[in-house]
Amino acid sequence: MKAASKLIYMIFAYLLGTVNLSYILARKELGLDLRRSGSGNLGASNLAVHLGKGKAAMAFFADCAEEAAALLVARALGWSEAWQAAAGLAVIAGHNWPFYLRFQGGRGMAMALTGTLILLPYEGLVLVGFLTLGVFSRHTAEMNLLALFLVPVLAWRWGRPAAFIAFTLGVLAFALLRRAQGSPEVGKKKLREDPRKVLWSRIIYDREAD
Repeated sequence: MKAASKLIYMIFAYLLGTVNLSYILARKELGLDLRRSGSGNLGASNLAVHLGKGKAAMAFFADCAEEAAALLVARALGWSEAWQAAAGLAVIAGHNWPFYLRFQGGRGMAMALTGTLILLPYEGLVLVGFLTLGVFSRHTAEMNLLALFLVPVLAWRWGRPAAFIAFTLGVLAFALLRRAQGSPEVGKKKLREDPRKVLWSRIIYDREAD
């Protein structure tokens, strides 16, 4: 029975992650589907282009709050490290692949950052440093990817629990899969013309090829 209740909680965590404030704000205020505009990403960075940094910040912190809520509730219930990690990944999965939007959502970086800070605070600070460097260097996508590869290595070297290392590997895998998926509504034609170039651009630079 306990396992069943935890599985139900994982479903709830996934559904929580599908609540995407970036999508909601763009729809409500502009009548715009972010999947078909700008980068095609349902995240704060794409929202900022259309509604400004203030609304983008709201969406960013809403994503953070969803991840934090799922993790902290699991922790408060006294669940194991493995179930805490699973809850964190379930929220990110919901954000990245919402069932009601054809499984095309955001990138989950705000949630990945929040989850890492809660489960692995020191590794989370490393992630914050790389994200900050990315913003100031204007190489956000590359710095994000580098950080996501580095964090599992640090977690392993610093002797963190296996479940939390698995969380960081899951975050990395989700990021790579979501980047490779790209924004089909934006880059469908280009993918047919030059799939290698498109996939390279998506995975490394997190954007559709020019």
